[in-house]
Amino acid sequence: MAQQSAAEWFRERDDPAIAHTKPEALDDITVLDLSYNSYAGAFCTSLLAEFGAEVIKIEPPGGDFMRTCTPYGIQHQGVGLNYLTEGRNKFHVTLDLQKEEARKILEKMVAQADVLVETFTPGVMDGWGIGYEQLKEINPRLIFASITPFGQFGPKSKSKMSDYDNIIQARSGMHYATGEILPEGKTLDEMPWAIPTKSGPWIGATPAGAFMATGIMAALYWRDASGEGQALDCATSEAYASFDDWAYQWYQETGRVAERFGNLDIAGWLYCFAPTKDGAVFLGALRLEQWQAFVDMLGKWDEWGAAEWKEMAPFMAEDQQIKWADLCFAETRKYTNRELVDMSVEYSKKGRLAPIAPVVAPIGNPMDTLEDPNWNDRGLFTPVDDPVYGPVVLAQAQYKLTETPPRTKWVCRPVGYDNGFVYLKYLSYGPEKLKKLKEAGVI
Repeated sequence: MAQQSAAEWFRERDDPAIAHTKPEALDDITVLDLSYNSYAGAFCTSLLAEFGAEVIKIEPPGGDFMRTCTPYGIQHQGVGLNYLTEGRNKFHVTLDLQKEEARKILEKMVAQADVLVETFTPGVMDGWGIGYEQLKEINPRLIFASITPFGQFGPKSKSKMSDYDNIIQARSGMHYATGEILPEGKTLDEMPWAIPTKSGPWIGATPAGAFMATGIMAALYWRDASGEGQALDCATSEAYASFDDWAYQWYQETGRVAERFGNLDIAGWLYCFAPTKDGAVFLGALRLEQWQAFVDMLGKWDEWGAAEWKEMAPFMAEDQQIKWADLCFAETRKYTNRELVDMSVEYSKKGRLAPIAPVVAPIGNPMDTLEDPNWNDRGLFTPVDDPVYGPVVLAQAQYKLTETPPRTKWVCRPVGYDNGFVYLKYLSYGPEKLKKLKEAGVI
């Protein structure tokens, strides 16, 4: 009998199509999601829900502002496209925490919960009598996770500044150095396009959500050993800034601030996007041999003296990168994306420095990604047949586990959709009780 290949072994066990037949790692964990107007909070609890935690999203009666975030105001059955993804696998109930009766209901829920995630300004929940110090008296095993703009302490912790994604990006320091070059001696009046450039949507918020989800799982593990819960504190800009650590170290060592360098990167060469006949490609050649291989691939080995190069450091200087970028881009414009990719693959087989070759990757738009046969073979964009919203295509969990795989069971719920189910399950509230609470504006 032929031995099964590693690829076949993983496919047999990792196929998302069979995820529903396997147990869930967090299926005995109950999470109260009090994140409001916060993609970081929504993303954090989405990750937990993918692993099977029963996440109860608690919204004000009017719904979370996050439901309205969507391109061109497009909504699907009253819900913005963004929330169709980040409402996944969650039960949705309403509760107006500004009312005392609602806070009493929350306390009863906390007594049966494992985790509470909140994104209110520090001090708000304490002022309502439902902060960590108060709630741990009800449930000492509670893991209380706070995601805020500036954290629970510090001179700006009580700031009322909103925690929008672009504000996170702006505060982190990273985007000061993201954008077109402003040459020495030039001003923004002369080159108004040379200003900091934002990254794509939610790039600031997702690190905080991912870090907090990781922290929550570590806290759950520690609770199993100690029996104790704890409070977790994540500041969104702090989380994002961790991706730019070398810039801070560089400043501490040299006193130099990383300035905008456009499409180039002062930490490495060749590492940039390059124009082609039909679009653009990403080029990566951080090692000297890869840079030499790229030059050789273009047929410039002798003309550019590649054989004489001894180290990468000289090429990383700003003036040298600008010089070489102009030379390289003049060459890449002669080819299509496909031609450059094929040239790189062929060079890795037969080139002078083979198997070394430069990285060449065409820049795909969302449709290219959606139709990519590799991602479709791995089940990344499997449609979810949601019982409320119908078939919806969204990115499934980007990681696979052989025994307890994450999965998407539904994409979203309308505001208050699960009031009947959740309040009956946890508090034994029937229709009459819920009717009275709704009339009182509590739910």
